[in-house]
Amino acid sequence: MFKWHPGKNSKLNPKVIDSFNWYASIALLALIAGVSTSLFWRLAASRMDFFNNLWAPAYLLVHGQNPYDTSSLHPSLPALWFPMAVGFFSPFGLLSEVIATKAWFVITMVELFAIVLLTVHDRLKVHVAAMVGFLVFLFPPLLNHIALGQYAITGMLCLLFSAYFASTRRDWLAAFTLALGLAKPQLGILALPGLSLYYFQRGGVKMLSCFGVKTFWMAILMSLPLFIAYPAWIPAWMESLQSNYSWLHPSLFSTLKYALGAWGYFLWGIIVLAGLVICYQLWKKLPPLAAMVWSLGLTTIITPYLWSWDFVLLIPGWVFMFSRLDWKGKILLIGAYGAGWLGFAFIQRLPDSSNDMFWWFPLWFMFTITLASLWRIRHRNFATPDDAPNTHS
Repeated sequence: MFKWHPGKNSKLNPKVIDSFNWYASIALLALIAGVSTSLFWRLAASRMDFFNNLWAPAYLLVHGQNPYDTSSLHPSLPALWFPMAVGFFSPFGLLSEVIATKAWFVITMVELFAIVLLTVHDRLKVHVAAMVGFLVFLFPPLLNHIALGQYAITGMLCLLFSAYFASTRRDWLAAFTLALGLAKPQLGILALPGLSLYYFQRGGVKMLSCFGVKTFWMAILMSLPLFIAYPAWIPAWMESLQSNYSWLHPSLFSTLKYALGAWGYFLWGIIVLAGLVICYQLWKKLPPLAAMVWSLGLTTIITPYLWSWDFVLLIPGWVFMFSRLDWKGKILLIGAYGAGWLGFAFIQRLPDSSNDMFWWFPLWFMFTITLASLWRIRHRNFATPDDAPNTHS
């Protein structure tokens, strides 16, 4: 994009221009988010995952009943989200189902807006805001996420904030957001060991243990409404977890197991080991926020349980890399995005389409993001401290 630089006789201060560009970019991104919210308003349906896992348990909780015995409300599936989410969002139980569902949708869109801002950081320009906003809010898995009222965007924002707070030495806030982000623990399968490694590097076993205790107490604090309103909720929660249906889903674990049988377990184990090694290197060499962005993307490949709407975990990595590439790299990512979008849409429209058929989607996106990263390294396009190599011991 063209950049205007004022001449030496201009009365406009470059800092004023940069500030104006920043606020104009935020305004443009907010406008795109607002338009997307109005367009997707009808997608925010009730009696889906939000109903099963959050509104129904919260409603029962505020009425003094077992939050994990939702049978009286006739859900389609048992309540599975961890008690941190139920306790923290228990005020939803005071609202009607329809109002709560719409409120959750608005919160989700605001969270997505915040994720983009947090990920782009100081690379936010008007042209970046326009392209990123348009493409993020049209990300194919996002539509299913919205329609179901899922938790992945909330969990993703919490995990990103936990890395941010850790890097700024606000450990209680890091523990709080980590605990809330783990309400769907499969989303944090790399975030948890990554943050653990970061705290170990900062202060050894003592600091790691201290952070672990803080995270534990934050999880207890958020679960406190359950202990107060219905102390005997734990057996019903365990029963809900055990009664969850087992379907073929688009994780590599499920796909390889179905295609290769026992050999699938072996191959998936190798992939997990490789992912953990990569995660170790990321958290050892990069600042926490950059390492978390990559960890979330890798989670879509190695986690044993996820659905296509959980692929929104790929958004931070795509945005992070897009905002830091030159125009040739941006074209590469846009082309890969378009190919992934068309493939996703094609499968979605098949008469026999099923969720497990999207197993290739995270592989494609992580491959192209990695390719773009290699392009960037080759052209030495490093300019900001948020993705520079980590220097702490």
